[in-house]
Amino acid sequence: MSDLLAVGCYTAETGGRGEGITLVGRDSTTGRLGGVVAVLPAPSPSYLVTAGRRDGRRVLHAAHELPDGRVSTWLVDGAGAGEQLAQADSGGGSPCHVAVHPSGRLLVVSDYDGAVGVIAVHDRPRAAATELVQVITPRRPGGAPGPVADRQAGPHPHSAAFLDDRHVVVADLGTDELRVHAVVVEAGAPAGLTPDPVQVVRTPPGSGPRTVLVHEGRLHVTGELDATLITADVTAGRVGTPRTSPVLDGGGRAGPPSEVTALGTRHLLVATRGDHPALTVHGVDEDGTPRAVADLPLDGHGARNPRHVLVLGRHLHVSAQDSDLLLHLELAGLGGPDDDGPPRAVASSAVRLGSPTVAVAL
Repeated sequence: MSDLLAVGCYTAETGGRGEGITLVGRDSTTGRLGGVVAVLPAPSPSYLVTAGRRDGRRVLHAAHELPDGRVSTWLVDGAGAGEQLAQADSGGGSPCHVAVHPSGRLLVVSDYDGAVGVIAVHDRPRAAATELVQVITPRRPGGAPGPVADRQAGPHPHSAAFLDDRHVVVADLGTDELRVHAVVVEAGAPAGLTPDPVQVVRTPPGSGPRTVLVHEGRLHVTGELDATLITADVTAGRVGTPRTSPVLDGGGRAGPPSEVTALGTRHLLVATRGDHPALTVHGVDEDGTPRAVADLPLDGHGARNPRHVLVLGRHLHVSAQDSDLLLHLELAGLGGPDDDGPPRAVASSAVRLGSPTVAVAL
């Protein structure tokens, strides 16, 4: 049986080689990638997120990483036909991430140029992100730049994640902060965020928190600038004291980590870039601290700059931006009665795409 992945690609508007949202076939049993099924032309949709179904089609929100940032909403069916429903301003420039409220009715957009946009999703007649309802810019006690001058001259929100249906955390690479905002509810529905954070957690100076994951009652975020993985407990919409761990299992200098994602319930996966890109499997100790257990080098696959990893069971789909490659790896060694040995790749496939940055399952 085959299914579809939607892949966001940088386009010529921002120096990329892609054509927009590219739909790629995938064998749902083996994970192997097929060919390109269709392309939905759109300028630099560098981040994609799905949000349920409408009219039998998948709802897809895209962040367009442009100087005049925007977010669009699409409906895509299983044959690859897509319809753009709406678009809205993102609230700032270079939007690089979109987080969806558990209800699907509110989007939080991280604009790398310094703002956080809040967009309402109207579900009549169909779910569409049409209204920018709020723009939040960091203010004291948050917003002080970090020590890495060329990357931390000011705020750079890079991602957000909902801790629960009443709280969202924003990871700011520029200020070494995790800022928690409360969700404002009106008439029983999420309507916005508190302009000032209800909690500000400082990460180590120069860590540059990038991509945040909330999983199994804990928060994990990549420290892009110091090559660490930062972990904290989450309780009642608040973030505990951060602790750090190395992103690589073996010795040597790690490249900048781009993303952490869940690999089942007992493992995490961290993608690192640089001269020797790799994927590192982390086991999670009883106290929730990640522990690197195996590095999976990407050099042999020609996969440079792994921006994002989509995990579907034991299958990984790596968006390798600089090598114009969407790479599939099948993993073994993640546990189970018939899956012993260290984590390792046992099969692979790939498809060529211009400047891929993110992939989601439709």
